[in-house]
Amino acid sequence: MIVSTQPKISLSLHAADTTIMHRVGMTGLYMTLKRLEKQYPLPRQRGGHISWFLTADTIELFWEGSDFIALSWLINESFQLDDTGLIHLVGLDNDRIDLRQKIHIHEGICAVFLRLNKFYQAGEIINTELTFEEKQVEYQYKSLTWYAHQTFAEKLCEADTQQLRHDYIEITSWLYLGGIVRHARTQNTTKLEEKPEYALALLFVPVVCHYCLLHIPSEDLKERKPHRYLVVIPEIKDFEDASQRRWRLQQFETKQLHVSTLGEAGLLYYSLDDIQPEVGYYQACQVWLYEKTNKASRQPTLMSIEEIKIDKNILITYQQVQKYFKTNYQIIKYKQIFIKVNPIRSLIADNLVKGIHWWSNLWEKLVIEDSKEYLFNQLFSNREGLIIMAENSEEDKQYLIFIKVFQQAMKGNFAKIYAKTEEGKDPPIKKKVERLRAELNYCYDELSFKEYLSDFLVRGGLNKYFNEHQEEIALLIKKSPWQEIRIWSLLAIASYKPKDKPTNMDDSLFPNNQKVEEVNYESEEE
Repeated sequence: MIVSTQPKISLSLHAADTTIMHRVGMTGLYMTLKRLEKQYPLPRQRGGHISWFLTADTIELFWEGSDFIALSWLINESFQLDDTGLIHLVGLDNDRIDLRQKIHIHEGICAVFLRLNKFYQAGEIINTELTFEEKQVEYQYKSLTWYAHQTFAEKLCEADTQQLRHDYIEITSWLYLGGIVRHARTQNTTKLEEKPEYALALLFVPVVCHYCLLHIPSEDLKERKPHRYLVVIPEIKDFEDASQRRWRLQQFETKQLHVSTLGEAGLLYYSLDDIQPEVGYYQACQVWLYEKTNKASRQPTLMSIEEIKIDKNILITYQQVQKYFKTNYQIIKYKQIFIKVNPIRSLIADNLVKGIHWWSNLWEKLVIEDSKEYLFNQLFSNREGLIIMAENSEEDKQYLIFIKVFQQAMKGNFAKIYAKTEEGKDPPIKKKVERLRAELNYCYDELSFKEYLSDFLVRGGLNKYFNEHQEEIALLIKKSPWQEIRIWSLLAIASYKPKDKPTNMDDSLFPNNQKVEEVNYESEEE
């Protein structure tokens, strides 16, 4: 039922004066209206008898009487707080997600949108219990009694007439991310203003955004770092398609929302899309990083923005990475949840969004930038994923043969160590692996690398894989850039599994005899 022949507010996804933020906001409004029409099927159940007409790229709002009454009803229903002081977004249907996700969204919105205390009123610190793997963990969060979204109808309407304003509305950073006045003396010329209908749309941006936590592999594994929030802002082409995608993301467990690169945060947003081989696919988004500049900072600051473009091949490859590489996991302790992030998966994701091979710059990341060998050691627990990825790629299968040749040569070298080791003692495999890596590091040009590789294969003795694929391997070494072969040599070393010997032989490849799963990460939730 439409109560007016002319819409009071019209929004179009294709309007020339919109930005990515406006289009995301429109989508959040679309999602919210879809949910509200299930709760209040008839216009007479809504304030001002407000109704709407929705298409894949337009939104039209109709109502009767006071604009303030209709808009107040819409905003009050859209942005709520539950009984425990958590933000409740009707557009996401928060009641259907578990408490852990609800807290994650609440804390993400507070860190990204409501960073200044003038945009919210804090309530009590709430102590609650979360269930992780059938274990109860105590958790604290800051509740709210009010936030700026809830009373925005007062900004949209004239106080005396209660009708929608016709002039521009001044806005600040909580409504338009990144929109701030840099200096008080220039605020008259640098202030941000919006049409009332666009200001209303911007109110709904938090509904569509996705919040991840960024973790950087720490040199000091015991040092606690403040949370670094990543907010993913998608480019929108179709309201319904974008809405379904955002609702699907609620399937993720909270531990999956921890990453170690901005690229993976962007790919994660689209990772549940169903790719059809015969249908074209292209998506784009922005990933914004918010973090505290130092320990004394009271709120996170925008530190960087990365634009990410995703085609069919990139997403399909990332979906394979999700499937075959180790996922994040959590360690449950009294009052604490430690999230362990797989940085190898994130490094590969970053390569994909840069448009290069998934393995392309692993030498720089795992050698030049990895002084403590932390990332290099992580490769061992991901060795099955490395092999499967190579097997699934026609382009990489030749490198898989090379890995087998290289590891067979390693076995030949290590056999001499086993033979010389006294009975009852562990062979010094760890030292040998470190030496191989060091020898590889000394290769600074094509000639030095090929001299090393030839000598290494000779020292390995009889090599059945090399004999079976002589022409193929010789051609690969001759025609491939030597830096690529060096990367695959590194992967062969890192993913090599020694033959069974005494207990914990596999773990001897790691510093201090730690298993990969026991290496502490800075990531933790309280």
